Amino acid sequence: MRSRSARSQKVQPHTRSGELTSQSGIITGRLADWAEALETTSADLLDAMDRAEVDPLIDTGTSKDGEGHQRPTNPELRCIAMTEADVGRVTAELLEIAPVQSQN
Repeated sequence: MRSRSARSQKVQPHTRSGELTSQSGIITGRLADWAEALETTSADLLDAMDRAEVDPLIDTGTSKDGEGHQRPTNPELRCIAMTEADVGRVTAELLEIAPVQSQN
């Protein structure tokens, strides 16, 4: 089975900042948009993913086997896809970094 490009599958690339897309329990978006949605930095988000042992379903910043060129690591270009369950685990890790302060 051959891999088809997003365009041939009629899947639109992320074109607007701040956009996360959810379909069938998979959430995808640019790394910068993930960080904004989760109210953190890209670096803290990636660190939380590591601690939660979440491997994204898609990470355009990770090279494929045999690939000879650099992949985008800029948070404005790099895209990540995770399951809803993995997002919950990452969010829990982020709360460990900066717990929400109660308002008494």
